Amino acid sequence: MINPFNKPLEHLEEEDLNKLIDEEISEGLHVEYKEDFPTHLGKIVASFANTFGGWIIIGTNARNPRNVPTSFPGISMTRDPKDRFRNICRDHISPVPIFSSKLIKKSSDPDRGILVVRVDESAYPPHITKDGRIYRRNMEGSDPLAETDRHILDRLFEKSVHNKNEVKAFVNRKLQKTAAEEVLFRVVCCPVPLNLDLIKPFFVPERITRLKKMAQNIWKHTLPKSIRFHPEGFSFELENHRLEILRSGVITYSCPIPTSLKQLNRQSEPLELDFLDYRALQMALLRTLKLTREVYRFAGYMGLFIPKVSLENILNKGLDDPKFFDFYLRFPQPQCTYSDIILPYGFSPVEVKEMENSRQIADPLLGYIYRCFGFEALDTHSLARGELSR
Repeated sequence: MINPFNKPLEHLEEEDLNKLIDEEISEGLHVEYKEDFPTHLGKIVASFANTFGGWIIIGTNARNPRNVPTSFPGISMTRDPKDRFRNICRDHISPVPIFSSKLIKKSSDPDRGILVVRVDESAYPPHITKDGRIYRRNMEGSDPLAETDRHILDRLFEKSVHNKNEVKAFVNRKLQKTAAEEVLFRVVCCPVPLNLDLIKPFFVPERITRLKKMAQNIWKHTLPKSIRFHPEGFSFELENHRLEILRSGVITYSCPIPTSLKQLNRQSEPLELDFLDYRALQMALLRTLKLTREVYRFAGYMGLFIPKVSLENILNKGLDDPKFFDFYLRFPQPQCTYSDIILPYGFSPVEVKEMENSRQIADPLLGYIYRCFGFEALDTHSLARGELSR
């Protein structure tokens, strides 16, 4: 993607905007100027994501035949422009494309600012607007155009399929079965596409300290204080527990799930069964999702991610959730018939906007797990315990 400033977004200052005036950079395939938030902002953002990415500068005067900027009067900051931009994208585009923004305050008027937004080219097109259309940029002008060419639409979908397959292969490698004989539970949260460098720059003291503090607070200071560094991130490791945070935004947590042998007094015949501690399973899932939410907020990420879980060595075992314990007293052969599971089965990305509450993501995943144990865990049931998610 072309960068009209020739410097990273996060380093932009007010004087850098003058480069657009001095070099007479006009609107077009990669740049869009707006005096204020336009009603069709969602179409503009989606068109950049569906093409080659681009820049939107809100608070610009470019009213002239050549659409080049002449001044930057800015916009009112009474309502946070960054939040306003984020909410418009969330409400008008599906899925929300990846973008970054910086609000530059005017030195002459601290109550006004210029919002500079970089929209990345999407690895998972198409991004569809609220009116059900797919918009792209056009070399002939700056206005987003609804795409109707079947060949181009096919290429957008093919690009998405290719990148999905890459993510599937990566996640499956993360969830490969280990040699452990105990019940092992793993959670993987993977942003898509891969290699986003969400937490960049990563290896600086401030960010490492912040991420460590996030994890320690969520795990109630049960994680080790020391961390192990890797080329692409770091991990907390304690016996069989491992929490890994990568600069790409991939977060993985694995831990053993305690089991206990219980005698069931059934009318048909007594049964002795090894039960998984459902509270340990739920807590591991909820904590990982909560950390993922905090890390993505910290990175300003609004795109897609894939949550996946796996359980190993669960054949002939049970799950001791009291909500469903009656199942073991009345069903002829209640033992789990799966040895290992990886769920959900397909490519099921979730928008980060759904991460306002980790239970919203945890409930569907727990539903998959509970159904593997034979329970009638319907989609209308809430399975994640509220006290465990805090």
